[in-house]
Amino acid sequence: MDGSVTDIRIWQVPKSVAFPEGIKYAFYFIGPPPEREVVVGYDNHHAKGHHRHAGNVESVVTTPSVSALLRRFRGEVSAELKANGIEVKGTT
Repeated sequence: MDGSVTDIRIWQVPKSVAFPEGIKYAFYFIGPPPEREVVVGYDNHHAKGHHRHAGNVESVVTTPSVSALLRRFRGEVSAELKANGIEVKGTT
């Protein structure tokens, strides 16, 4: 592999204004050394809600569910790896 990292975290939290679904999540694909930059990421941290990171750009995301968003993330990671000549099975 090329040293890139995929980090997937999902927490069940009390339902609140910050997390109305009772779920907090962070999905990140971080590129290889030496840069270690966020290639793509999704999270819903307090005050920003559901949003996507692509490099240094953040955008609001509408999602039917966290599981649907996780499938989308895994597909994007797979496409990124494939674009760099790395084929990974079981990522979509």
